[in-house]
Amino acid sequence: MNKTTSYIHYFNSSADTLDVVLHGGSKGIDSPLMVKVFQALREAGHSVISFNFPYLERNEENSSGPDLKEELHALSNFLDLAKADEYKHIRFVAKSLGGIVASYFLKSIKGTSDKYSVVILGYVKGNGGVELKDFPGKISIIQGSEDKFGNIEA
Repeated sequence: MNKTTSYIHYFNSSADTLDVVLHGGSKGIDSPLMVKVFQALREAGHSVISFNFPYLERNEENSSGPDLKEELHALSNFLDLAKADEYKHIRFVAKSLGGIVASYFLKSIKGTSDKYSVVILGYVKGNGGVELKDFPGKISIIQGSEDKFGNIEA
């Protein structure tokens, strides 16, 4: 794991659910939205983890590229840190780019769909966007009517 990657982790020993909060492309875990989401999930009694993607820590503007290898590697490391395999349920709560990363991760796993669900805060449609077509788990999408990456109708 990149030791310079900022993260926040709340562990609730009685929680069955681990919520993994993934930020969007331009703002990290300190953005007002991500802070509110983290706090709400914590108050709901879940264990919660959130982290910055490494490119933000390096003050770069863009992700690692279309395959998102660095972001997926960071996600995997933080799932290990949070001991995700010990939870009955893992829910990704992800904004924009975080939704794409979550979808790539979910696409890579097989046979454990009942353990995972995803909440997308701003669905990115099109080439290089969220890929959940074959994901059989629960998907919730919250879409802004003025979202530049895809409106409600799309």
